[in-house]
Amino acid sequence: MNAVHLQKALAFIASGLVEKEKLLKESPNRYPYSKNLQRGINMFLAACLEMGRLGENTFKYADESSFLTQYISKPLCEWFDDWDQAALVQYEINLQPFYAYGPFAYHRGKNNVYITTEECVEFLSTQENNIIEGTDERALYEKIIQLSQDDYCKVRKYIIQNPIITIEDRRAFLLEYADNANAKEAFNLAYELFEGTYTTCAACGWTMTEGIYGYSCVSEHCLEHMPAIIDEMKIDASMKPVYRLKKGIMRYFAQPGKLEMSIAKFCEKKNLEYSLWPQKDRFDIEIRFNDGEIWEIDAKAYRNPISLCAKIKNDGGFPAGNYKFGYYVVPTEYTANKSNYTSVVNKVLTQQPNVKCVTLAAIKRKINQKVGEING
Repeated sequence: MNAVHLQKALAFIASGLVEKEKLLKESPNRYPYSKNLQRGINMFLAACLEMGRLGENTFKYADESSFLTQYISKPLCEWFDDWDQAALVQYEINLQPFYAYGPFAYHRGKNNVYITTEECVEFLSTQENNIIEGTDERALYEKIIQLSQDDYCKVRKYIIQNPIITIEDRRAFLLEYADNANAKEAFNLAYELFEGTYTTCAACGWTMTEGIYGYSCVSEHCLEHMPAIIDEMKIDASMKPVYRLKKGIMRYFAQPGKLEMSIAKFCEKKNLEYSLWPQKDRFDIEIRFNDGEIWEIDAKAYRNPISLCAKIKNDGGFPAGNYKFGYYVVPTEYTANKSNYTSVVNKVLTQQPNVKCVTLAAIKRKINQKVGEING
């Protein structure tokens, strides 16, 4: 056993949870089983046995239901509470990136239904391609990257700005791109037909629905960071069939895109020359100041800074280019309860002294300062 083994075990567990959620949606009356989840469980429990945890009693968690009840709603650091201390020290478990993650899912209802957390999907997004290749957002990205630069920007902007569209909107888009097979396929990968009752979420713009387990939206943070749901909101509930972004697309394609659009809008306000997704997303935004200086920006909507650190390492750092400064920009609100967020990320950027991680509020201040210097 080693840390790589544990990393893969957790990756298969995360992948399995995402798969189960998707299967449950497709067949709500059948209990969804995932081979990836069971594979991850087996790998993790094998490590538990090797590290002396509970001995033969470990096998009582070998079935999916028991494992989920015992582990899945706990922060990952608590998964190792009963391990032999010498083993924890030997493999430096507390120093591994996965150790800092919160729960992978939270329990809803009485029928062993678990909803994946954003941290679970963030963790999954940092793993090997063969583990995450089946996700909706990966499939969409692989399709739109085949578009021309102009169409790439138009399609991506449309998806970001339209979490919910009407049947007429869909028909108009497909008509506009009737001769572009890749654009149509990308569009169909992004959206799904939704025929339930919903309220447009005030926090993210997606479909907030009320089910037997309470209200739900694209993530648990929508309910945590918006005003309490009141009767006036329910009055606006609609039953008209619409198309909405798939959950994974909304979470990890459209939500970060809102951050990108916010920066672009600020550049427009300052009359700055900028480009969205130059070289098909080599960077998210390129800003060209009047004195010729270039800044490149990569917007990231990772709530856990450890996830962003892992993503940066997997990508080999900030892309090289002819720029003065490069910035990873994260939503300001993500640092509200993690005051050391940017400092954690900046520790992995020491080899790139002209690259920093900053909040949206901070990059706006830096842009204002730069414009002020140019204007004297």
